[in-house]
Amino acid sequence: MTLGQFGGLLVVYTLSVLLVLSLTYREFRRVRFNFNVFFSLLYLLTFYLGFPLTCILAFRFNVQVAPVQNLMEALLAATAFYGIYYVSYKIRWFPSSRSAGRPVLSLNRVETHLTWILLALTAVGTVAVFFMHNGFLLFRLQSYSQIFSRDVTGVALKRFFYFFIPAMLIIYFLNPTRRNWLLFLCGTVAFGIFTYMVVGGTRANIIIAFALFLFIGIQRGWISLWTLGAAGLVAVAGMFWLALKRYGLNVSGDEGFYTFLYLTRDTFSPWENLALLLQNYPKIAFQGLAPIVRDFYVFIPGWLWPDRPGLVLNTANYFTWEVLGNHSGLAISPTLIGSLVVMGGVAFIPLGAVMVGLILKGFDNLYERGKAAPDRYRSAVLQAFCFGAVFNIIVLAREGLDAFTSRVVFFALIFGLCLMLAKLLFWLLNRAGLIRPRRARGATAAS
Repeated sequence: MTLGQFGGLLVVYTLSVLLVLSLTYREFRRVRFNFNVFFSLLYLLTFYLGFPLTCILAFRFNVQVAPVQNLMEALLAATAFYGIYYVSYKIRWFPSSRSAGRPVLSLNRVETHLTWILLALTAVGTVAVFFMHNGFLLFRLQSYSQIFSRDVTGVALKRFFYFFIPAMLIIYFLNPTRRNWLLFLCGTVAFGIFTYMVVGGTRANIIIAFALFLFIGIQRGWISLWTLGAAGLVAVAGMFWLALKRYGLNVSGDEGFYTFLYLTRDTFSPWENLALLLQNYPKIAFQGLAPIVRDFYVFIPGWLWPDRPGLVLNTANYFTWEVLGNHSGLAISPTLIGSLVVMGGVAFIPLGAVMVGLILKGFDNLYERGKAAPDRYRSAVLQAFCFGAVFNIIVLAREGLDAFTSRVVFFALIFGLCLMLAKLLFWLLNRAGLIRPRRARGATAAS
């Protein structure tokens, strides 16, 4: 990359960032928080934070980067995608319904508390089973890739650990005070650190708990944008330190700075992966919608499907194995736009942008219904469901539409099963005469 090429990239990058940032800030000033704001910030991190890191790596450490033409294409694709997404999100596709109607979800106090207890038990129970089989993997494994080896039992249980967070979200939204906000942070981060030690390097539960804490604070006006920015820097440093421990690295000086740039870019902003995919565009055999179906395979246990493929060819694995020829054992993230390119080429980018706009609009509509619900129990559960889906939105931006679809369906299924089981338990307890009405300040509230 020459200085002239860098100058051209910098102009496009600056204009792109200003466009996305201005639209995001305008939305933030209007509502402070919604899922459009969250996705926009996440999009900025995923597709734009990595550009200066890549440039420093190229000029300071002479690291070979993707061709400038493909880097430019990645920036332009990211900006075009966001523009189409934003228009799709803002368009009123269907006439607004003014009829209140009967709420689809009705909950009482006991059902709500049973719901969060069942979600928490799902997480704690699966962690306990995993721990009994494997112990603290953090102190046993030499590398992160060993987590997926045959020596580790019950890797699929990791998908259930996350349900501790929506359980704690229900408790917070039942009584959204500053004290409960701080307790939410302490409880979820402590559980995240424990699962990090048990699994041996999975950082998602820690960073998502911290992110939710920050965005709840933004929503309630308890923290400012400056505080959010400072907390973001702390999170970057913390994730870098965990990454060093995760990969067993001991670096300092120039080597430490290089490692920081490299790991931070790959963790938060794998934008250059999109340029790498575009560089290898002629090698791609478009997969259609098959990766979305294939990504569900990881949720099907081997005893239920003995002939399940050992290598699930979703967009990330296709990009890693088939396009790059990399068989190191870890999948390389194609990003949201990259997953669309793998499925249908450049033509899928605008179609995917419209689809993502509708998805985020759906989350925001459900979130608004939860905030406006007069019943605090229904309100708490709906808001907890929406905030609990934040991990899936992170997966959407970083991994792609196929990974997002399977994970959001899995999340909704487990959340819904806990909800249905809570209603069934309440019905059984009520029939047994173990539930008594609760009197609340002059009025008899339904139990």
